[in-house]
Amino acid sequence: HGPLLFTPDVAREVFGAPRYLPDHPPLGRFVLGVSHSLTSAFIAGSEETIYNVPAARLGSCAAFGLTVLLLSEFSRRKYGLTTGLLVAAMLIGMPHLMGHARLSALESCTNLTWVAAMIPLLNWWTRPTPPTTLQAAVSGVFWGLLLLTKVQGIFLPVLLFLWSVAQFQWKSMRPLAVFGILGAIVFLAGWPWLWLDPVKNVMTYLGRTTERPALYCWYFGQRFADKEVPWHFPFITTLISLPAWTLSGLILRSVRAALDSTEKLLLLFVLMPLTVFAVPGVPVYDGTRLFLIVMPPLAMLAARGFSLWLDGRPRTNPTTPTSGRERNLGRKVFVGILVGCIPLYWTMQPLAISQYGPLAGGNRGADKLGMEAGYWSDALNSEFWSQVPENSVVYVAPVSHQFQLSDLESLVPIVQHRGIKLVPWEYDPARQRGLLLLIHRLADLRSSLRAVPNGANVIAETSRDGVTMARLIDTTDAVFPELVQ
Repeated sequence: HGPLLFTPDVAREVFGAPRYLPDHPPLGRFVLGVSHSLTSAFIAGSEETIYNVPAARLGSCAAFGLTVLLLSEFSRRKYGLTTGLLVAAMLIGMPHLMGHARLSALESCTNLTWVAAMIPLLNWWTRPTPPTTLQAAVSGVFWGLLLLTKVQGIFLPVLLFLWSVAQFQWKSMRPLAVFGILGAIVFLAGWPWLWLDPVKNVMTYLGRTTERPALYCWYFGQRFADKEVPWHFPFITTLISLPAWTLSGLILRSVRAALDSTEKLLLLFVLMPLTVFAVPGVPVYDGTRLFLIVMPPLAMLAARGFSLWLDGRPRTNPTTPTSGRERNLGRKVFVGILVGCIPLYWTMQPLAISQYGPLAGGNRGADKLGMEAGYWSDALNSEFWSQVPENSVVYVAPVSHQFQLSDLESLVPIVQHRGIKLVPWEYDPARQRGLLLLIHRLADLRSSLRAVPNGANVIAETSRDGVTMARLIDTTDAVFPELVQ
């Protein structure tokens, strides 16, 4: 439809159709759709599938690249070249960010619009005087774009209100009003579905974000429903997912000089989402995915820690000037190795989205702590499927939602090419024997199925640091234990 989508008749035809699902705003989907349209003709292998998933994934890749560019360039202008380069390295070195950038999902687009909305606030709302009307309007426009990407945008006005009132008192009312009005206008104008019945549809959208089927988390060896997860889940999960270089930078920043106003607001960008998801009754699931937006501000704070460490310590002996230069050079070489080479092992691997950091002892340590092996089926890659016999029927457990298997069959080319038929396993070994795919999402996989049953043969397996992520077994001669939860 192109621009005609924003005309009343076409908007009613498209967004008023019963099949339209308003679970997410359109901007992130638009980015993935444009990527799909522009690149699908050049990526072979998906001719028989409904969508060319690799083509859509390039939209996430582009969004992540733009996120790195925006935040590193802002950091360079604000704090200098060293900080800018370190921010880029920190973002690229965050496994969960890199892992989501490889998926045709909304998280990378959300991070892009979150950073795009964050930068005007860091630039204009941290000065001694309130922002001008124009600056507040521009800030509001970017907030509107964030709202058009995902529901996490609702955090921003609360965060900004608290910050502005603390900084500017009554002088904050005008820019806050301009910010809110412009953001609401952009949000309403950019989503034609809202035009059909603004009040009802806004409430429907907000209600859909909370009225979902229960999802489950595996946390310290216990299974929790999404609304019953302990309050510390977002804080602990974030900390144990951070790589060593990010943790090192944050520690260095905490022991250096006091935070400036920009860094204080950055810290608020971290604490606000985590605090909201820590409130009892707020649904939390899928590891760090819902609060992945805290990673970019954490990356910038960590980069500042290394930057101050590199540039801030004076020479201890002015009579030996070369020692200071040599010491500074040594630090730069060390940091270059730390943030340039070491991250590659964690980020340039197919299971980056499920990578744990040193505070958990890596994936092996996280497994011993009782943490989730992986919430996404990223272990089901082409290498795994290539080991599945052609034209075979594969039983699958667990099946977490009604579209899981049909999506795998219709969207994964190698599954179609090999003629693999996926069937839910109903936990009846006597009736369903043969190939059984066990996806190690521990919150949903019964504990009795986490080890290979006696007599079963392992056909294929994906693991990370010795922790099983997915396993295909032949159960023809298997003796199953009691299938307890």
